[in-house]
Amino acid sequence: MPGTSATKPAFGLFAKVFLASALLVVAVLGITFGVTSLQANRTADASIQRALSNTRGAVGAYLAGRTRAFAGMSSVSAEVPQFRERLLTSRDRQNVLDQAEEYRDLIGAAWVLVTNRDGILLARTDYPEEYDIDVSRGALIANALSGEQTSGAFIDDRDTSAVRLFMAVATPLASRGAAPQGVLVASYALDDSLAQTIKQATNSEVVFFALTNDSVPRPVVVGGTLPAAEVGPVLGSALHVDSLGADSVGTRMTAQLGGEHLIGLAGPIRSAGGDVFGGFLALRSREAELAAFAALRRTMLYAIALGVLLALGAAAIAARQIAGPVRRLALATRKVQDGDYSVDIEVRSRDEIGILSQA
Repeated sequence: MPGTSATKPAFGLFAKVFLASALLVVAVLGITFGVTSLQANRTADASIQRALSNTRGAVGAYLAGRTRAFAGMSSVSAEVPQFRERLLTSRDRQNVLDQAEEYRDLIGAAWVLVTNRDGILLARTDYPEEYDIDVSRGALIANALSGEQTSGAFIDDRDTSAVRLFMAVATPLASRGAAPQGVLVASYALDDSLAQTIKQATNSEVVFFALTNDSVPRPVVVGGTLPAAEVGPVLGSALHVDSLGADSVGTRMTAQLGGEHLIGLAGPIRSAGGDVFGGFLALRSREAELAAFAALRRTMLYAIALGVLLALGAAAIAARQIAGPVRRLALATRKVQDGDYSVDIEVRSRDEIGILSQA
């Protein structure tokens, strides 16, 4: 006589239907969640790249606009005969320095530098003790001595522990159409204050850096919206300096800072001669960009957990409704096989199992 295992299999129909239904529901919900997460990550990455490109453009536009403002004020001032005379004809060096400092304060410059027609330094407000030095060898002043107003980056790395980077405008001191009698240089600093201004307009972190004059140039943070002590080592290891001047769309980089995954886009800052003296870096946090989705993801996880529980309950009910009648039919069939024809099968459904029970 067959054993009971023929009537009560170890892995019965109820278990099979229940597991199949449960696995199907979990698979559908899991795939939906995974696809949604993947799409959110792609959307966040695309949004970050757009924001960084916009920030890079905003930095360039801001620097160009401020440089034009300095150039315009310097051009107007350089054409005033009395202004030129006070700078170039005074025999008292202190008077020249006082005039340069007054002009610095008037236009809000970081420092002002004045040379004669030979490129010899007459006064420099950030190093007031210096004078009578030939500063004509660089393209910034050399071009201005040729009669062309010139602008570009200017790096001050005398103190290697406090390197500074400026944008400078060199203006010929000459009447209209005449040969230059000297050069007036005005500059503004690329520092924390400027970075904060740009951040307010773009909502991106901004870092300015200078490149050291080593055999292998390395970036040195000169200003930014992030702590220099934290971003400096990351910048040195993650930024490819050699590609900074060659990439017209910006040099991309990624880094971990303060537990956040930062994505950055760097652009060069060039001297009047076209050399890369430094650059700027726009940064966005991937976690911040995904913050809204993270909140939605938690809600989705709660909803999925609730859905799985409800699905398991529904699967158990459905499995019982299918497996129960089938098991009663199997028991009745076994009794008939043993010669008991008085079996009465209670029919509760009108589906295929109910029709089979009636038969």
